[in-house]
Amino acid sequence: MAEIEQFKNRLKAAFKMIDLGMLSYSLGMKFVYTDQGIILHQRKYINEVLKRFSTDQCNGVKVPIIGNLKPTKALEENATNGTLFKHIV
Repeated sequence: MAEIEQFKNRLKAAFKMIDLGMLSYSLGMKFVYTDQGIILHQRKYINEVLKRFSTDQCNGVKVPIIGNLKPTKALEENATNGTLFKHIV
């Protein structure tokens, strides 16, 4: 604990900062402290992304593709919105 305090004091000397105590949420990640260690998850962020693309009510599947499906060229191809595709991915 003494080394942690010393490190925080060095940071405070170099940067304008305050100690907010135990970290619970930062950069979209939730930090949960247990006896075995720290658990990180992004449940809140993932739920926000699912809601943004109206997929929060979808059912999960083990394999999200149709088995033995042979790809064919579409008769009409619509242009893909690259930005939207990147956000979804």
